[in-house]
Amino acid sequence: MTDEELQRFAGEKVRLTYRGSTLAGKLVVGFEAQLQVRAPYAIEWYDINETTGTNEMRIAAITDAGAVQSIEVLDLAEETKDEIEDEAEETQTPG
Repeated sequence: MTDEELQRFAGEKVRLTYRGSTLAGKLVVGFEAQLQVRAPYAIEWYDINETTGTNEMRIAAITDAGAVQSIEVLDLAEETKDEIEDEAEETQTPG
């Protein structure tokens, strides 16, 4: 993928494959990415900290647009569905 192609997704909720790993979250570009991770791009998402039970922001650097193998904008309804499914899995008791 080229820099121009990746920049079209700036600020969007996306799912991308970068160096074999699939990540989902908000694509951060430019100054904000440089400030946070010292890379031209980053992806940020929220994850529950198992120890504290709080929702914490995570961020991963994307150092090379050429290493992004695929990208798609997440449908808001799909993202909400995934969150509901995750929540349901967490609240189920075994047995």
